[in-house]
Amino acid sequence: MLSAELHCHSELSFDGRDPVELLLSQADAVGLDALAVTDHDEIDASLAAADRAADYGLIGIPGSEVTSAAGHVLALGIDERVPAGLPFTETIDHIHDQGGIAVVPHPFQRSRSGVAPHITSEELASADAIEILSLIHI
Repeated sequence: MLSAELHCHSELSFDGRDPVELLLSQADAVGLDALAVTDHDEIDASLAAADRAADYGLIGIPGSEVTSAAGHVLALGIDERVPAGLPFTETIDHIHDQGGIAVVPHPFQRSRSGVAPHITSEELASADAIEILSLIHI
């Protein structure tokens, strides 16, 4: 089993602040196996991180957090930017056309552009995965 961070932002995102090198070193320091930098509607930092990941003993996964017309979709395993503003299913198609995996992040959070309130269950099922948060308190 691998441990991976599949949804983090670099200084290229409005809600990120860290340069790629810091993200990679932090991922290595906490014992992760893989890292995907998924900046909002950008891919340059992610491609750089994926390129440098092996230097930190990590698997680099290129990706982006794409803003579809319905809300955010993570595009993992892509190498070209997916255009922002497309309908949800068209965004999914662009990701799949690149051989990528489409993950719906924070699906129910309206304040973070979750898609669930804006699409049908069938559309939601066209994604490959849905991000969840699981907390275990011991």
